[in-house]
Amino acid sequence: MHRVVPLFMLTLALAACSDDTPVVEQTPQWTLRETLRIGSGDEGPTSFSWVKGIAEGADGRIYIYEHSTQDIRVFNADGSFDRTIGRRGAGPGELANAEGIVFASDGTLWVSDASNGRFSRFDADGKSLESWSMTFCSSQGTWAPFVTANGIVDDDCIPGVDPYKIVRYRMDRSGVDSLGMIAECGTQALNEAATWITKVGTATSYRPIPWAPRQASAYDATGATWCAPSTGRYELLRIALGGADTVRVTRDIAALPVNAAERDSAIALIESRGPTGLDFSRIPSVKPSIHRLTIDDQNRLWVRRDRAEGGVVFDIIALDGTLVASAALNGVRTPIWSPFVVRGDVVLLVITDDDDVPQVGRFVIERDVSASTK
Repeated sequence: MHRVVPLFMLTLALAACSDDTPVVEQTPQWTLRETLRIGSGDEGPTSFSWVKGIAEGADGRIYIYEHSTQDIRVFNADGSFDRTIGRRGAGPGELANAEGIVFASDGTLWVSDASNGRFSRFDADGKSLESWSMTFCSSQGTWAPFVTANGIVDDDCIPGVDPYKIVRYRMDRSGVDSLGMIAECGTQALNEAATWITKVGTATSYRPIPWAPRQASAYDATGATWCAPSTGRYELLRIALGGADTVRVTRDIAALPVNAAERDSAIALIESRGPTGLDFSRIPSVKPSIHRLTIDDQNRLWVRRDRAEGGVVFDIIALDGTLVASAALNGVRTPIWSPFVVRGDVVLLVITDDDDVPQVGRFVIERDVSASTK
């Protein structure tokens, strides 16, 4: 979930920063090598239309949450289908508008079951466990919290008690802890400028403008916020709880153009269900420097951006702002806001084929100590 605050608060945060942490240009290069792809056919468990959650079990099984059917498909480490967990409904073990899945540190599978007002829980083999009733303050969109040894860290609020904060849902379900206020970063005006806002009668719809710069953020295990005040430039802040110990990372990244084919494809997708009347002149001519921020299980930041030579690259950044490596992902298309999970040397992500049909890929990190200036 992404929130923004007035610009003067960003100025205060920058003023409190320690010395800028430069990103060294010569960095180790990693490659993400595909080892498994799941998804084929027009029906059956390998047919996907909206993958909204991916998780890997301790035994290497892959759990894929399909939003359209409200179930979780389980595949063995070799990609063969194992079983289905859950179904649409409100009873025990059933899901309604679930928003994502994660494995807790005790090996139980948690589902943010929004419309049922609870966390639904399963063991690794799909047995329904006792759920935890929860009043969520808002929709999470796609739920991607950070799992710690004793809880699940996310941003939400305790209804009637606290405003939006970084919170920890205790693993034993005994309560919700407020860790601190959400760090203030970016501006509301920037996010609004990156959105088509359409009002029809009493209804208001919001649609993101492709490639428009906006604020981006992610939360790590400590409750600190990694934030890009504007994805239009490569500037990252790590703001600890309470606003202290801020780290700032900057890097010169050449702007990449949005070519005519990419623009036409984006418009065609938006209007695939009929004319929208949107002002497509608001689509920018260049791509943002940063597309997405994600935290891995080692509490490192993964910064997604495009490569000039094609494909996607992820900059992996340590807590102190050091650039650990850059990891290249070549030859596949992966939607920016689809699930992206890094556990150890395994990366799980959504791939789309030439017909934009989603599949799930498992990749492993291959390290190369050679340096690059890309």
